[in-house]
Formats: sequence, C-alpha cells, structure tokens
Amino acid sequence: MGSKQASLSTTLTVKQCAAVFRDGASQARGIGSMLGGIAAKVAGNDQSGFFTPTDNSPFAALDDDPPAFSVGALIPKFSAGAQGNGTAIHMYVWDRGATRSVELYSPHGIGGGMHASKLVTKVGAAFEAADPRCRRNAD
Repeated sequence: MGSKQASLSTTLTVKQCAAVFRDGASQARGIGSMLGGIAAKVAGNDQSGFFTPTDNSPFAALDDDPPAFSVGALIPKFSAGAQGNGTAIHMYVWDRGATRSVELYSPHGIGGGMHASKLVTKVGAAFEAADPRCRRNAD
C-alpha cells in the first residue's frame, strides 16, 4: 500500500481550510468519478462522501501535536463502477498562529497511485487558488 501527500502552509483560517477542502474534493471528481458514483448509487453500494479520519493506534494518546481539524473524502473511481470503491483523500490542519499547516494524504492500493496523485494535486491547487500566499512545503 502506498500514498501520495502534500504539505502546505496557508494563511487561511481552519474554517476556510475546511471549505476549500470540501470544494476541492468536489472539483476533483471528473466525469469518470461521477459515472462510477452513479453506478454505485444505483447498485446500493455508494460509499462516497466525507468522513472523519481516526487514529486507532495505541500510540495516538502520545501525540504531542494533534491536528486542530481533520477530514476525509472518498472519491469514487470509474473502474470501480457499481462496487462503490474509490480513493480517499485526507486533510489534517494545524493552527500555527499566523499560518496553518495543512497535510493532504491519499492512501492507495497497487493500482490507485494515479488517482491518488490526481486528488492531491487538484485539492492542493484549490488551496493555491484560494490563498495566493499558500506555499507547498518540501517533502
């Protein structure tokens, strides 16, 4: 299992980051994703939508710097069709005073790297469009 990620620094508020993520995740859905989502709904297998990522690790309680806000979205894939499978993208936001640190993370299986990369790129671009001072941090 792999992942694609991006690290951003923005002057947007945490609430604004949530709005940009919601819009960016919606805009990341191409025609194939929409068709896959429709097929999943018709078959009763729609799993798409927003969710709260959880850290069930026994070490989570030791996290000295938990995010101020986290959210995920499952975006359907065309190839998944009626099965309802998709690619998730997560956003974690830390309030650093004058700026917010934003981590975008998209886990993927053996064949989902391209879709995960596209999601991270499109949501990252939504942040850059919403905040001209947004910067991608070196990974």
